[in-house]
Amino acid sequence: EDESAWTGRFVDEARARAGGRPTIAVVLWAPTAAEGEAWHDEYRADLAKHDCDVRFVQLAADRSLDAADLAGADGIFVGGGLTPGYHEAVMPAAQAIRELVADGTPYAGFSAGAMIAGDVALVGGWRIGGVEVTREEASEGLDDVTLGEGIGLVDVVVDVHATQYGTVPRAMAIVDAGLAERTVAIDERTSLIVGEQALVAAGEGNVYVISKDGPHVQVAVLGGR
Repeated sequence: EDESAWTGRFVDEARARAGGRPTIAVVLWAPTAAEGEAWHDEYRADLAKHDCDVRFVQLAADRSLDAADLAGADGIFVGGGLTPGYHEAVMPAAQAIRELVADGTPYAGFSAGAMIAGDVALVGGWRIGGVEVTREEASEGLDDVTLGEGIGLVDVVVDVHATQYGTVPRAMAIVDAGLAERTVAIDERTSLIVGEQALVAAGEGNVYVISKDGPHVQVAVLGGR
């Protein structure tokens, strides 16, 4: 969920996929392309430390992701920003992303890119049934907690900025309300690594895995240290 924790592993997987220097498709969304370009240097600088080529795919309110944007990419990175914007712009290419990942192309999502990665995406919101379940600052401009179809790479609902934005209660409330069977809330500077094995945390913080056991909501903590 934060690039500092997983970039090296992600690029290594892309390099193994490429059999050499990998090309990373970096998918970013902003209200306008010009606003998005202001973020390019930050992402480029982080990825450049790991000896890879970066190809930006800048999405905007009038520009959605197309399967052709990902052609030839050895890794797919979807960045952060307004989650409803990312959700609307990325989902047209969800099937293409699923096929590439199934064929061995690694996917990394930061913030919004993580929230839309699941079978069910958490688009935003800070209240359920009129009850506050997280801070309004984490609402993404939505009132009711809103779920939608996700890219389909993991069978949990993903929340982010867990401790820092206070979103663990939202992830718990989603399960308690029966909106999803299982959620995860990922701290900043922390990664949730999903593969053929059990969920693994990496980085400086924790991943909170939330599920229902009868009438009770259970929270398991995966430490990344």
